[in-house]
Amino acid sequence: MFDRGTRRDFLSQAGSLAAAGAIAAGLPEPRATAATSKGPHDFVIVEGHRDMWEISGRTRLPGADNHLPISHHLAPRLIQGGITVCIAPAGGGDSVEERDGSEEMLDGNLRVLDTYLTDIEQSKGLTSVIRAKADLPSGPVKGKVLFFFDMEGTGGIQTNLAEPVFPEERSLALVRQFFRLGVRGMQLTHNMRNQVGDGRGIDVKGNRLTPFGVAVVKEMNRLGMMVGVSHLCTNGLLHAAEISKTPLVSTHQNLVRYSKSRPQVEITEEEAKVIAMTGGIVGIRYHSSTITPYKALAEEVEYLCNLIGPEHVGIGWLGHDKANPGAHEIEGHTTRTYSGVEAQSIFEHYDNFIKLLSERGLTDEQIGMVLGGNYLRVWRQILPDV
Repeated sequence: MFDRGTRRDFLSQAGSLAAAGAIAAGLPEPRATAATSKGPHDFVIVEGHRDMWEISGRTRLPGADNHLPISHHLAPRLIQGGITVCIAPAGGGDSVEERDGSEEMLDGNLRVLDTYLTDIEQSKGLTSVIRAKADLPSGPVKGKVLFFFDMEGTGGIQTNLAEPVFPEERSLALVRQFFRLGVRGMQLTHNMRNQVGDGRGIDVKGNRLTPFGVAVVKEMNRLGMMVGVSHLCTNGLLHAAEISKTPLVSTHQNLVRYSKSRPQVEITEEEAKVIAMTGGIVGIRYHSSTITPYKALAEEVEYLCNLIGPEHVGIGWLGHDKANPGAHEIEGHTTRTYSGVEAQSIFEHYDNFIKLLSERGLTDEQIGMVLGGNYLRVWRQILPDV
């Protein structure tokens, strides 16, 4: 890890980061032989970002099972698929969808958090919540999936006034309250602007973090929360890297050279290097709207491994599965016909992707880093002990 002065010097020259490639642990030449014999259940897999769309869809359907969608539907599929930890925006977020349709920021976030907590409490041991280092798995877990609670935007911790006016220790009260309820990560913005900073939907470059935003990052560092920068504008990301004492994590963002969405949420290679220089992670993701081929995602992982090192790459999401083939679509309750990734199981997603990574030249150790080992490293660094 770079010392504070060295990192600050580096960040001041963020426009020319070619030297940062030196941190990459170069991959071996792609193999001509068969892929690894290992599958999803042989690795610790951390799914970097699972939106609550399926939960929203199921809770609007009849049947008692759909009112505990994690226990009865999602958790069994994640377990079957080999997922060890699911990072979920259980603390809500800045978009109405992440608040399950609620227009009120704080009210919506708390109701979403209650949905997750209530369901997990009734899961009869199928699920639990990561709150401390003591909760982290030492290897693949059989018959259970762990949840890491994240927030997709910090709108829920701000005041209803134009700018926070409380003294700093009071303005951060809601950060601490969400922490007490089990939230261990906060993505600083979604696509739009909040009182912390600018999302990329406002302006890709945007502004630096607000004074309130700086205070939030420092409090997250103190508490032991993961600082998320997915969707945060470039200048906000650079500012966060300057002030954060812990790694920055982009749970679900591709490089702009591999994917372009509207609004443009993808990051540049220079931004990926900045995240890596903090010790953080860049998590790639499947885009259902553009049907990202898995071969292209595997190529992107290989490219990132050579650019910033396999110790700084993660997997955000590999797409909808056949039980939840579209954002709010539920198997048996849709008239559409799906194919490809959306017609497969979560196990098939990861089994296929692991083989593609192996064929690109990643060793089993490097695949383990990308699938989940890198998140465990960051969490062992930042989370409270108990």
